[in-house]
Amino acid sequence: MKFNEVKPQQGFEHPEENQLGIAKKTDTRRPRLTLEHLGKLRKMREIRKLEVEDRKQLFKRIYARPVAME
Repeated sequence: MKFNEVKPQQGFEHPEENQLGIAKKTDTRRPRLTLEHLGKLRKMREIRKLEVEDRKQLFKRIYARPVAME
């Protein structure tokens, strides 16, 4: 229940009875990002960055100009 939905005669609900955080099939809200989610995203971004650097090094070796023969 949101604060603006509370009517003065109703009073306040107990946190156990609060249904706002429970997702339903019809909800279009995005899930909240937790610190755990953010940590996983950071690790994935770092791994992807390392993979791109490895790929760049490999391509440099593959497509490097051949050494001039004497």
